[in-house]
Amino acid sequence: MRTTDDITRYGENREVLVRADALSYVRASVGSKVVAADVASQEVVTLADEQDGMHHGRPQLPPNFHIALLARINELRKWVRGEDDEDRFVVAEIRDGKWAWGSYKLSELLQD
Repeated sequence: MRTTDDITRYGENREVLVRADALSYVRASVGSKVVAADVASQEVVTLADEQDGMHHGRPQLPPNFHIALLARINELRKWVRGEDDEDRFVVAEIRDGKWAWGSYKLSELLQD
């Protein structure tokens, strides 16, 4: 999941969701972006962008951050199995000055 400040042609901010079980393509531009596409649409979306870290000193994305995404998804699949059926969301975020893939339940994301 990624929230973007890019304004659409309709003047609205966008939030992009890609189902983990539909990923068919994940690519990293070293230090700057992680993009993915889903099986059905093949639309490429940005999941993590160095530009999103502007308020945190703009740290570059770490090497193999796209592989870290797949590893995080795999960890969650193993951990969640049998726990409950609430969807989980993986979000690129900065923790302690470094990029990480955070995971949240839907109920946690809806809290402001």
